[in-house]
Amino acid sequence: MPNHIFISHSSQDDDIVKKLRQSLELHGQLPWVDSRELTGGDDLQVRIEESIRTASHFLVVISLDALDSEWVERELEIALDEAEQREDGYKLIPVVLPGTPMRIFKRFFPGDPLHISVADSPNGLTEAMPKIFAALGMQLPEDWQEAEVVQVEPVEELILKLTDPQIKEKDGLRRAGAMAELIYNPADGKQRNVISRRYRFTASLGPLELDEIRWYIERYYQWPVGVFKDRAAKTEANLSVWGKALYKAALSGASAREPLEAWQGQSGSRRFSVQVDFEPPEGSEEEEIALFREAATDLLALPWEIMHDGIGYLCQGGKGVPVRRRLPNRTRTETLRTVLPIRVLLLSPRPEIDKKGKAVSYFDHRSSALPLMQAVENLGEGIVRVDILRPPTFTALKKALQKAQASGTPYAVVHFDGHGIYDQRMGLGAHSALKLHKRARN
Repeated sequence: MPNHIFISHSSQDDDIVKKLRQSLELHGQLPWVDSRELTGGDDLQVRIEESIRTASHFLVVISLDALDSEWVERELEIALDEAEQREDGYKLIPVVLPGTPMRIFKRFFPGDPLHISVADSPNGLTEAMPKIFAALGMQLPEDWQEAEVVQVEPVEELILKLTDPQIKEKDGLRRAGAMAELIYNPADGKQRNVISRRYRFTASLGPLELDEIRWYIERYYQWPVGVFKDRAAKTEANLSVWGKALYKAALSGASAREPLEAWQGQSGSRRFSVQVDFEPPEGSEEEEIALFREAATDLLALPWEIMHDGIGYLCQGGKGVPVRRRLPNRTRTETLRTVLPIRVLLLSPRPEIDKKGKAVSYFDHRSSALPLMQAVENLGEGIVRVDILRPPTFTALKKALQKAQASGTPYAVVHFDGHGIYDQRMGLGAHSALKLHKRARN
């Protein structure tokens, strides 16, 4: 007695067929997929025809690639012939993937065939499974759970736009500065942006404060006793002081009042973004370019997460405000339609020397990767795939992105966890500069 389901498909649809097969297997069905069942030395045509004719049902995954496949067309012909001869309920079940024109689909099936459409959504196949079970004559499994569509809450965004970055020195203090513009971007998209006048921004924190915060985050945990514990207590006490100073420098000016108040008055989800223009004016001299980019790097490196409005840190509380750093986009980008699994490329480069050429302590790359991996695991199997870039260099990154694009499976997300500084002499990050020094010596 036939006990398997033949699944016909194009190799271009292997990913979705894998999910379909796994779902059927989990609920007691035995799918037959040529990519899994055939082995070296098999007579392809004989084995495939035998499997189609001895199957309990024939399920074909229809896409533009499938309709262009000679193998799928041949398998359909055999299944249609078998369906005419069988009287035991043998069914030919088309499962139509998004983007397949129905007028083309109907050319391959006589009459007006019943079919199951997979919606163009992240949960499309999951939502179609009850219909597939019914078509196969199966009862809907008792443990079946409908996929929930998570609605993304609109975000009220406040953008601090920093242009013309420069390094300022006064009374022995070295600070990064820029021309600032504060923009409130309403979530609904119907209201107009509220944009401030341009005003001058000078960082309230410099290298000494940033080094202290870096020590507290990256090194204190390694030896949290004795004099280090006292030093950490002072740093903790200063965090709110530094946060208030940064908030005042960035947002408390008269020019910033209107967009800030409009943003603060919203009760929904909010976000604060810092956008730094790191590209110097066209035609700048090399020395100007180096100073410009160093200043831009310093601005991006400021601890915006500790901003304190006098009541509390913006990032804390039940409605904490996440901070995002941005660079301006000057090229046209196309919105890609991502198919599952969503591909994520993770890279965690670490600096090896500081601006003075001294070795820096290692900050465990796993500390930032762990939340990402936990989030991915919670989504379930087959939703997201994470690849780790080794080595985490610019050359390797460029090669990985080009390879993924060429294979037709581009990365949807690049998760970059970088820690380092900008070396003005080399025009590179400290990690890259060290590599160049090593090459020169060798």
